[in-house]
Amino acid sequence: MTILMVYGLVVLLSFFSSQVSAGGNNYQIELMIFAQNMPNTEAFEQTESQIKWPADLTELSAYKKADTLSLADAYAALSKDPVYTPVMHVAWLQAVAEGASGSPIHIQSAEGGLNGFVQIQRGQTLQLVVDLEYTPAQINNEALVYRLNENRRIKLSEVHYLDHPKFGVVAKVSQL
Repeated sequence: MTILMVYGLVVLLSFFSSQVSAGGNNYQIELMIFAQNMPNTEAFEQTESQIKWPADLTELSAYKKADTLSLADAYAALSKDPVYTPVMHVAWLQAVAEGASGSPIHIQSAEGGLNGFVQIQRGQTLQLVVDLEYTPAQINNEALVYRLNENRRIKLSEVHYLDHPKFGVVAKVSQL
């Protein structure tokens, strides 16, 4: 009977430890993307996409949606400010192994004005790679493309703001 108890304990502990280590690889990634209509003096000339698409791009729909959105109140407040136009608010769950890069996730708004990808990289530090292009409605038959291409070191559960004069991204990566 003692051998059976020891065996049961070993099985239970191995199950528990595999759950703990798997949990260390699971993240919730939340993005709040918005256009901003503020005056600026920068000239923008990009009229076509310059994104270098990764070969292993995965559609956002392939991942489980997060049950809760921690930035929901901020998104609601942003929606009430006439300077900002909400474009997208999404959150998904993704596993990223230590020392590896997660699959790049295709981010695209329903109306097509936003397109690009987001990727998490785990090395000695956690990196958030964002390569997004925003194309608002055409002005004078010319469609300008605004690009936000950034690789930023981040800390877990902190809110990070990635800024462009024409649109912005608020991102939060939390470990599950």
